[in-house]
Amino acid sequence: MAYIALYRQWRPQDFEQLVGQEHISTTLKNAITSNRIAHAYLFSGPRGTGKTSTAKIMAKALNCLQGPTIHPCNACDSCKRIIDGSSMDVLEIDAASNRGIDEIRELREKVKFTPVDGRYKVYIIDEVHMLTTEAFNALLKTLEEPPAHAIFILATTEPHKIPATILSRCQRYDFRRIDSEAISGRLLKVLQEMSIEAEPEALGVIARFAEGGLRDALSILDQCIAFSGDRITVEDVRSMLGLAGDEWLEHMRGALLQRDVAAALGYVQELISLGKDARQVILELLVLFRDRLVESSAVTPAQESGCVEDGMEIMQLLSDAAQEAKWAPYPRIVLEVAVIRICRRGSAQDMAGLAARLEKLEAMLANKMIVQPAHRSPDRAGRAESIPPAPAIPASPPVTPAPPSTAADNKQNSIPPKAEPPQHLEELGERILAELLKHNKRAIHTCLSEGRLLELNGEQAVFGFQLAIYKERIEKDDYRGFLEKLVSQMTGEQRHIKCRLVSDTAGEGPGAPPVEATAEDAVVRHAKEMFGEKVVTIVNNNKGEEK
Repeated sequence: MAYIALYRQWRPQDFEQLVGQEHISTTLKNAITSNRIAHAYLFSGPRGTGKTSTAKIMAKALNCLQGPTIHPCNACDSCKRIIDGSSMDVLEIDAASNRGIDEIRELREKVKFTPVDGRYKVYIIDEVHMLTTEAFNALLKTLEEPPAHAIFILATTEPHKIPATILSRCQRYDFRRIDSEAISGRLLKVLQEMSIEAEPEALGVIARFAEGGLRDALSILDQCIAFSGDRITVEDVRSMLGLAGDEWLEHMRGALLQRDVAAALGYVQELISLGKDARQVILELLVLFRDRLVESSAVTPAQESGCVEDGMEIMQLLSDAAQEAKWAPYPRIVLEVAVIRICRRGSAQDMAGLAARLEKLEAMLANKMIVQPAHRSPDRAGRAESIPPAPAIPASPPVTPAPPSTAADNKQNSIPPKAEPPQHLEELGERILAELLKHNKRAIHTCLSEGRLLELNGEQAVFGFQLAIYKERIEKDDYRGFLEKLVSQMTGEQRHIKCRLVSDTAGEGPGAPPVEATAEDAVVRHAKEMFGEKVVTIVNNNKGEEK
């Protein structure tokens, strides 16, 4: 008789033999007991977790001669035919090779026929996500209103590829990855039945390598038995799977922690020469650093904070390398580059910190360069060199007879209308421009830097501009609203923004009323600032006069 692989010999035959899927087996058993059997099920989950096996157990439980029962006998003719795949009432369809609309149409024609031997006709469609869109559409109506004797069980590893119209018509059961301890226990039971010895650590390596799939674990165990014979050791398992030994991994970890590039690359060379897979070495290092990180965090979290941060950085680099090596044509190069990056991780941090400091310094210099010329251009500064700035002494108002005091005057006098000193206004204006840059409001900053804060009285903040285009833009709701909020926060009082055109914002004090500018004066002044020419005469073309 031909040899049967272990994963086929040890396929679960009832709900109790399902490993790691208790939430699903309990639900299905309760549904059978209460006769609440749905017409369509969707089993989704990783490979090797028991989707197809559960579907066959469900078919046996429904068609067993002693059923429907949650304990199929596996001895009656119906159960035996389902086990060996010869039952005419349980049809297993591979959607990967029967994915077209013609196959689904044929299924629709056959589904109306009653079962031959059992109570239900069960259709198990494996890898259902491989069906075409037309095939899904053809299956939709049958899946929605199937005959009373038909049950559909769809199995897939990629449920996100199934149309929502199909998903909404099925009861969905998500199969989980099986934990390593459950897989090790199942493998141990298999070996005991076969009278084969195995080291517990060897079974743990197989379970971890299977990544939650019991079928993969049984296949690896079958291979290990052929390799080792009656006793399976951890060295044999590692050698067969191409895994690096614990000693090699510890040496490699020590070299990486000590930033010894030469030693680490030497270990890489030795591992590759022994036939180890580069990506598998990366994954094993990642698992090793993870285990050590968890141990150090749990034992001394306060003292090992630096080591934890270092370990997390190494794990991130290894994780990136593992992802890159998955598709790289030369995984060894990816491993060597990752080793160099890990050994130079400190210098990379220093360079990143230096770059951040440089960016911060450049931003500060840029802010200073933008804010300083905000009130006076170089040409205007040169023009005003002969005129010293006015001192911050408020001018004495002309003496006039005081009118009789009234209640309104007393209320007005309670808040002095005197404007802020020029030094304070200039400083506040620079702070406003700096805050605009800090909030990344460069457009508002550009317009406001063409003007100057003239007054700060009562509930108003008055800005003067030489060009009407900047004044009008600041008066827009979006710019004015943000400026009012910003100025109110900086001054501690609610302020409204008011703008006006002035002849010159350089050297103007708040004590003196601003001089209104004409459009011609503003244009000529702007032209002088741009071209640096000295104006000899200004001709008014409309009136023919010279100024």
